[in-house]
Amino acid sequence: MDPAEFSFVQDGFESISQVFSKEDCANLLNNAMSSRDFKDIFMSEPEYRENPKQIGNAPRPGRNLLAKLETEFIFSNPTFLQSMTRLLGPRWRVLDYKFVVGLEDEAIPDWIGEELADRPIANVGAYVKESLRDVTYFRGIDFHQDIIDFPDREADFITVYIYLDDVDRSSAPLIVIPRSHHFGATVFPHNLEQRSDGSYIYRDDLGRQLTLDSVCVTGKAGTMYFWHSSILHGTQPTVGNQRRISVRILAEKNSRSLNSCELDRVNSEVVGPLALGVTRRDLDAQGNSVLRQNIINKIKN
Repeated sequence: MDPAEFSFVQDGFESISQVFSKEDCANLLNNAMSSRDFKDIFMSEPEYRENPKQIGNAPRPGRNLLAKLETEFIFSNPTFLQSMTRLLGPRWRVLDYKFVVGLEDEAIPDWIGEELADRPIANVGAYVKESLRDVTYFRGIDFHQDIIDFPDREADFITVYIYLDDVDRSSAPLIVIPRSHHFGATVFPHNLEQRSDGSYIYRDDLGRQLTLDSVCVTGKAGTMYFWHSSILHGTQPTVGNQRRISVRILAEKNSRSLNSCELDRVNSEVVGPLALGVTRRDLDAQGNSVLRQNIINKIKN
């Protein structure tokens, strides 16, 4: 299905084509690309073994490349502003924003590739030189909900995703399962089974189930996508030497009062929890992965 056929209220997922100009996107992309040699971002194996660190490797205030670059064309864009008000109400604000970088295979040393093989969420940042941990690096990421990073927080935010370049099937496009937010927050890894016709059986933590279809989100530079924090989504690794750099924004309601915004309307229809105290079971206390399973890498599109 075409991503343009979905709506946030009905499906928990929506897209708006080419909201931002290709020229502005290309300039931001070029600035990100020129910020480092992406073929020389990793520590050596002895450096990593000396001080392995699986927690605290994500961008943060003071260590965020996107915050240092010109983003006025995004945050002052009328369509962006109108969409956020429609979705979140008049008191919305930006919770977080950063670059997400899908790395090509040739950029990843063999020893790191072996370490990350079949992990549901490959923590690539743990192997990157500390000074370059100002973006989020990924090499495929299994189906997950963005509420995963916010234990005990209710679903008062959405994810906004912007492609800075044209994305095709070889560029690690998003794979989204519309309407999967219906069960609310569920523990990662999620209970998904692909059927022979390509659809999925999704079971929640109480054993209820839905049959849902996925959409492979290819699109043009400047297209904006957004989804509920309990929507299942992920990416497969890039094919060949294609690198993908995109912008991810989290935007929140910034209000406890119910209003006529679309997020409140959607949350009123969710049959499961809007928050979980424990959101994942794939890590130990030190942040090391204890599971070797990856659903998204086995699916047929």
